Amino acid sequence: MIRPIILLGDPLLSEVSAEVNKGSQADVKLLISDMFETMNKANGVGLSAVQVGVPLRIFVVDAELEGNIFRQAFINPVILKEFGESLKHPEGCLSVPGLAGVVERPEGIEIEWYDENWEYHKKSFSGFEARVIQHEYDHLEGRVYVDYLDTLWKSALAEPINLIHERKMEGVNYLWK
Repeated sequence: MIRPIILLGDPLLSEVSAEVNKGSQADVKLLISDMFETMNKANGVGLSAVQVGVPLRIFVVDAELEGNIFRQAFINPVILKEFGESLKHPEGCLSVPGLAGVVERPEGIEIEWYDENWEYHKKSFSGFEARVIQHEYDHLEGRVYVDYLDTLWKSALAEPINLIHERKMEGVNYLWK
């Protein structure tokens, strides 16, 4: 089922998401399925549960990079360490439709998480995969990429961000509320 995506300015996006209880496995699998469907309908590469109004520590990614498919659900993830250079790259967000800004993030991360079958994983990611994971992880911590913009980018995006906050943007379809 496709769920509405909440927009920047919704107080839920500023809250730290709660850990997922393993006992709710059926509900979690349904939520993850809905999140993949919603993300794909919105042409995204990542989506956190809080973005569909469920403040739980879950996010999904589904991207293709150099012919490799990266599709994964992350439950109760913990970034253990960051490594490599800090790199600047444009980012967008389904909760900030139509905008992008340059964000600086570490090149790589090591993360642990559970998948939708409650199997434990620990892995290092770098490049685009690490960036997507860090972006979605930030949602679980109550942060959105615009929180990281430098003064120039904040100034350039101030007016469109204000329109999103005030829910006055044109062309937003039924996926966003």
